[in-house]
Amino acid sequence: MNERSFIMKTNQKVHIAEVALQLFASTGYGNTSIAMIAKKAGVAQGLMYNFYSSKENLLLEILNKGLGEIQSSMASYTSEKDPGKAIAKHVETTFDLVEHNKEYWKLFHSIRMQNTVKSFMDKIYEPNLLLVLSTLTINFKKLKYKNPALEAKLYFATIDGLVNHFLLDESLFSLKKIKKHLIQKYTI
Repeated sequence: MNERSFIMKTNQKVHIAEVALQLFASTGYGNTSIAMIAKKAGVAQGLMYNFYSSKENLLLEILNKGLGEIQSSMASYTSEKDPGKAIAKHVETTFDLVEHNKEYWKLFHSIRMQNTVKSFMDKIYEPNLLLVLSTLTINFKKLKYKNPALEAKLYFATIDGLVNHFLLDESLFSLKKIKKHLIQKYTI
C-alpha cells in the first residue's frame, strides 16, 4: 500500500469514527445503525466493515480513545511531587479535555446509562475507574486527609457530576468558574 492510499484509509477510518461518535451521542447507541453511520459518513456500508467488524467494535475504539484521555489527565499524579499542584493540573487537564471534545463526553456520560451497552461499558470502564480512584486515594493520603479513599470518591464524583451538568447546560455550569473554585478548595 502506498503512502497516499494509507493516508486516505486512515482518514476514512477516522471520519467514520467521528460520524459514529456524533450519531451515538445525539441519537443513542441503540438507535444508531451501521447503515445510518455509513450514509452520514458518505461511505458504502460494506467499506465500514473493512475498518470495524461490528458496531460494538466501532464503539469500543471510540471509548478507548477517550479512556486514554482520562489516563493522560491523571499523569500529573506521577509527574508532580506536590499533591496540591497535581490536583490543580488534573482539574485543568480534565476540564480542557471536556471543553474540547464535548461530543465524546456526551456519548460517554449517556452511554453509561443505556441498558443495551451497560455491561459492555462496565467491562472497559471499571478497571479505569479503579485505577483513577486508587491514584486519587494515594494523592489524598499525601495531603493527609483523614479518610483519603472517601475523599477520592467525593472528588471524583464532584468532577464527574460537574462534567455531566456542564454537558447538559453550559450556561449554568461554567467550567472556568467551577475549575478555579475546585482547585482552590483542594490546594489551599
